[in-house]
Amino acid sequence: MAVDNLPGELPRDASAEFGDKLIDSVFPAFLNDRDGIIERATIVREGGLTRNFSYMDKFLAGEE
Repeated sequence: MAVDNLPGELPRDASAEFGDKLIDSVFPAFLNDRDGIIERATIVREGGLTRNFSYMDKFLAGEE
């Protein structure tokens, strides 16, 4: 690989790796969230913070 190609190849490789991980790990969780990954990553539901992110209530209220 030539030095001229390297700056363009690194983002390409990183994007391909990210896409592979997304397809292998995240998409199946949307279909069947047995491990609770999506539940733990959900920040807001029905207009309010979820339990895992309730520590941000004071910040949102302007108290911190």
